Amino acid sequence: MTAAGESGGGLGVTAARGVLWTGGGQVLRQIVQVATSVILARLLMPADFGLLGMALVFYGLVQLFADFGLGAAIVQAREVSPAALSSSFWLNVSVAGALGAALALAAPGIASFYGDARLAPIVSVLSVGLVFGGLVVVPRAILLKHLCFAQIAKAQAVGSLIGAICAVSLAYSGFGVWSLVVQPLVGSAVTMTMIALYARWLPSLRFEWRSIRRMTGFSAAVLGADMVNYAHREGDNLLVGKFLGSGPLGYYALAYQLMLYPMNQVSQVIVRILFPVLSTLQDQWARYREVYLKAVAAIAFVTFPMMIGLFAVARDLVAVVFGAKWLPMVPVLQILCWAGLLQSVATTAGLIYLSTGHAGTRLRFSLFATPVFLAFVVAGLPWGVVGVAAGYATAALLVAYANFFVSFRLVALPIARFHAVLARPAATAVAMFAVVKVFQWWLAVHAGIGADARLGLLVAAGAASYAAGTLLINRGQFREIRALLAGVRGGGPGAPGGGVPLAGGVGPGRGG
Repeated sequence: MTAAGESGGGLGVTAARGVLWTGGGQVLRQIVQVATSVILARLLMPADFGLLGMALVFYGLVQLFADFGLGAAIVQAREVSPAALSSSFWLNVSVAGALGAALALAAPGIASFYGDARLAPIVSVLSVGLVFGGLVVVPRAILLKHLCFAQIAKAQAVGSLIGAICAVSLAYSGFGVWSLVVQPLVGSAVTMTMIALYARWLPSLRFEWRSIRRMTGFSAAVLGADMVNYAHREGDNLLVGKFLGSGPLGYYALAYQLMLYPMNQVSQVIVRILFPVLSTLQDQWARYREVYLKAVAAIAFVTFPMMIGLFAVARDLVAVVFGAKWLPMVPVLQILCWAGLLQSVATTAGLIYLSTGHAGTRLRFSLFATPVFLAFVVAGLPWGVVGVAAGYATAALLVAYANFFVSFRLVALPIARFHAVLARPAATAVAMFAVVKVFQWWLAVHAGIGADARLGLLVAAGAASYAAGTLLINRGQFREIRALLAGVRGGGPGAPGGGVPLAGGVGPGRGG
């Protein structure tokens, strides 16, 4: 790739365009997902969500192997030959197909583990999705390496919309949990098809192990770390489903999903864009640190008020949006909000490992972090899902700062500089929280209005107070973001869809 040779401003505009396209697509997907979740939560029971959560624990674990870490290796590598792309494709497809068959065969055992026979057919049908995952890895990596974020965003948005339409239609028709099963399968199939068409790349009918041997060390470390990380991301669902049942898992899973919305809308969008961008700055460490810290500040600028605001209005939000049957998840959601606030910026630490080629360090840290998460979750089980949420949040705090300590040393980044860029967004969000809580108290004492009207007024008060606080406390960062967006609108390098040729002359529109 030639992005490393771009000027700082050009690279910033390229990254900002990627954030806008990916972020715009992500926001659209999240709007669709939130609307779909609300409709399905009213049509279905918490136990239906719990059943799907049980199945997804094992499906998600096997799904990690569909990528085999080669997608990240393709993006991170400075040069990728046509033979390496084709060989990666066939390896991914073969592994995904074999694992899909293995998961289908293991379905009765998974159902026996949970003690619920309904899980066997659900797991068997979900296994088809693994093939889609294997097919999309290389085309998606090609688009990412070319910084073609617009095409990926469009494909994911359309897949999400069509999957949501199918799920709601089935739920209205009385298909119960199957509406939840069909949604990710249809969405993945549509997304895979569109990404393949956008990449305009076809593999050759050959497999050369030597062409990908150099990448397998990196990809194996990525896969190993992803597997270990998955254990702590899904270990709580496994334990809640096994020991507390599908109903409590439904409450916990939906609360966790709500906590993830701000992270998915902002943090993951920026991380996906920064991975190929920072990978081009591995020999420019001052610039690397500058870009990384600006990204962290941008994440905090958006996610901090979202998470703190969600905590403040959680009860009214759940009652109005999901209905009274979901009120038991309110304390779980409030606890997870604080974990989500921290994780929205902590997730960027993994980006440092990958973009600097230290996938092995990421794996070793994951081997430390996962037992910590699982130990705190187990310790919380006697207190139900509230105890599990509290254990998860405590572990998130400990692991996040250990992660900062390890990853920041790789790029000589002082923790004080990290805290400095977070200070103003945090102060503004705390001021917003104080305004919302005072207004909430005033409405409870002086205004006899319903929960729906109260929720609308509180959200409006929070947005207005955060905007005012930004102008008073954090005007500098607001100006930086506004200037960057103005640069994007004005044009420059990195226009969506523009290609940066891969080494060896292989790119979208050319076969391997």
